[in-house]
Amino acid sequence: MRTPSRYVGRDGTVTYKIRFRHGRRQTSESFGTQKEAKKFAAWLDVLGPQGALDQLYAGEQVDDVPTLDELAADHIRLLTGVEVGTRVTYTRLWERTWSPLIGHLPANHATRDAIAEAVNELGSRYSAKSLKNQRGLLAAVLGRAVDQGVLTKNPVARMRLPRGQEADAKEMRILDQQEFADVVLRAHGHYQPLLRFLYGTGARWGEAVALEVRDVQLPNVRIRRAVKWSPEGGRVVGATKTKKSNRTVLLPPALHGELDMLCAGRASTDLVFTAPRGGPVLHRTFWSDIWLPAVKHLDPRPRIHDLRHSHASILLAGGTPIHVVQARLGHESIQTTVDRYSHLLPDAQVAAAAAADRAFGALPGPR
Repeated sequence: MRTPSRYVGRDGTVTYKIRFRHGRRQTSESFGTQKEAKKFAAWLDVLGPQGALDQLYAGEQVDDVPTLDELAADHIRLLTGVEVGTRVTYTRLWERTWSPLIGHLPANHATRDAIAEAVNELGSRYSAKSLKNQRGLLAAVLGRAVDQGVLTKNPVARMRLPRGQEADAKEMRILDQQEFADVVLRAHGHYQPLLRFLYGTGARWGEAVALEVRDVQLPNVRIRRAVKWSPEGGRVVGATKTKKSNRTVLLPPALHGELDMLCAGRASTDLVFTAPRGGPVLHRTFWSDIWLPAVKHLDPRPRIHDLRHSHASILLAGGTPIHVVQARLGHESIQTTVDRYSHLLPDAQVAAAAAADRAFGALPGPR
């Protein structure tokens, strides 16, 4: 995006100028505030010189067509079956991605070209996974425009996404058994059962710290709820991430005695994993006081969520079918499991190559 140039007049008046090429001519536009100048610069990037000028001088023309920002606000407000935190997440996602680029556009001006410009701009800043999430939200907002008759078809449909900034995507860090054992030894003794539970079940953090005594029915644990993020930053316990996240997990025998001791003499609705003085385990405190000191010697440094990835790695290395891994981790779609962990199946690639080789062996050799 172009950077506005700041000018101070003899009378002290400050203006901001954006220079750009229109056709064969170098020209500029001046603005009273830096915010207005940056907005015009964003239009230039997305709409081109003529489109940006058309938008700038549209004047006070009355138009009943809502802008994409307005449609997005309505779409998010009227979503059903979602929690408050999800609405906040969608609102913030829109505000930092699509809104600065195309949010100002009347919905009937949301052409495929304008969308493509915005997609390419975001592709230079975000990972492929983030782009998919962003496209999903935009597609839903534009779908609302189609439903209201403002657009005849959804311009983002079947639009290919850029590869994105794959190098900036966070890679999973698999902890082998020795590394994990070392992390446990370095952690505070009170929290060692929680770490072993995460590594031995693949449960998400929010699922583990919401586990109640009644959910432990050895040799199984039932995962029925999870700690969620709230708009106020508080602790909210709600439903699991997806329907298939609501699951029963068979525990490794090595965890039976530990969980049995944690649940002994406790009320059915008590938390299994608590802070040393009772009460819930808070992610921020655990991360800074327990996790970071326990993993600071590792490079690259793993995240808490990497215990879940490590569990999946153990299962796949042991020959567990991938559909069983899906069920154990609570993925809604097996495609999620395949996309995330197929690179952990080198033996499967070897087996596939061997099968193809056997097929060649049955064919006549080269003449």
